[in-house]
Amino acid sequence: MNKNNQRLLAQLKQRFTSEVLWHFVSRNKDDVRSYNVLLSILQSGLKVGEKNKEFKFLDAKTNQWVTLWGYPVSCLADIPLKDLHIHAERYGRFAIGFHKESVINSHFNPVLYINQYSCLFHRFIERRNEIEAYLNRVDKPMSDKFEELLLLLGAIAKAGDLKANPVNDAQRDELQANNFYYEREWCGVYDWGFKKEDVAAVILPDEYIAKFLADRSPGNLKVDDTTVVLPFSMVYRL
Repeated sequence: MNKNNQRLLAQLKQRFTSEVLWHFVSRNKDDVRSYNVLLSILQSGLKVGEKNKEFKFLDAKTNQWVTLWGYPVSCLADIPLKDLHIHAERYGRFAIGFHKESVINSHFNPVLYINQYSCLFHRFIERRNEIEAYLNRVDKPMSDKFEELLLLLGAIAKAGDLKANPVNDAQRDELQANNFYYEREWCGVYDWGFKKEDVAAVILPDEYIAKFLADRSPGNLKVDDTTVVLPFSMVYRL
């Protein structure tokens, strides 16, 4: 193992934040499809989602779920290697890790996590509704700009139940009502045609390692022989 790879693994082992941000590709996908998605990203880059980002919270007055919206995004997780197994239980065993410096230079932002029980947050929502209603009545051009502002905010903000247990409450993910704070999520609103130098590591199930090493050899993927390839089982051994 060369010195750069040794340094990378040393950075990955610390437990607070990571010098590598991870994109997992296996949400609701089988292994074959997950592997193909991973190869596609390594060929053509990381794309934002097809749908607008949802921002859900529980309204304290009505006790009803309310949805705000943000621009479509692509997501990365700032999770040290030793703790990736929690994230992988939701998003699978296939992941691409990007150098944090590359992520920062490519205009990703850390997500702003909102405590949905906070009176300050609900006061913000009340004022937001009042301003939106006023602008819709008296100033349509400014109303459109305000809507753009809300979409920008929605792209980098997330409300959730910070009391929830991120290990035991996986079933609540569909509502986006869980405690997502543990993800240390970063979001980008643009497609990212990253370079091979931006890729720090790739994680795959152990049984896919040999196949990946063979598939990368033609040189059509944004990785090379120096890119760290980690078996997923390693996540549980650290």
